[in-house]
Amino acid sequence: MSKQPTGINEQIWEFPNTHDIKVLGLSHFPLVDVVIEIVKQHAPDFDPGTIRTSPSRTGKYLSVTASVHFTSKEQLEALYLALHQREEVSQTL
Repeated sequence: MSKQPTGINEQIWEFPNTHDIKVLGLSHFPLVDVVIEIVKQHAPDFDPGTIRTSPSRTGKYLSVTASVHFTSKEQLEALYLALHQREEVSQTL
């Protein structure tokens, strides 16, 4: 199973745009810290205060949602690619 993201559908996106990204991973990883680190690299104005977390019913997984302001398609794609390259990240939405 490939973790490579697919390209975005440009017909439904307009930039600049503030969009919630959701990152899923095993709860034993410091997933919030990973998300903050990666998002700040791609969106320096990111406010970590926008982060919301939710554990899975069993507690095995953690969902991290962050509100990110994107200025371009390339910025959005670079962020998702960077997230997918981390072993702590199981899936992004």
